[in-house]
Amino acid sequence: MRIEENDGVSASRNHLVFAYYVTGHGFGHATRVVEVVRNLILAGHDVHVVTGAPDFVFTSEIQSPRLFLRKLVLDCGAV
Repeated sequence: MRIEENDGVSASRNHLVFAYYVTGHGFGHATRVVEVVRNLILAGHDVHVVTGAPDFVFTSEIQSPRLFLRKLVLDCGAV
């Protein structure tokens, strides 16, 4: 089911704020997260993405005032 922002989803009662931490090591992780973030936003939620990945990975696919980006390098290295 596709949810559009103007479908009348009530954001007031079920509104959630998500913090999504994603590695910026390569673009693979970040590009997979885009679809999850998009669907959370379309459902009426705010999403704060904390990542070292470039902003354009998200902003080229999602244009929404509910998307918040914070630049932070999260990679601790391979174990």
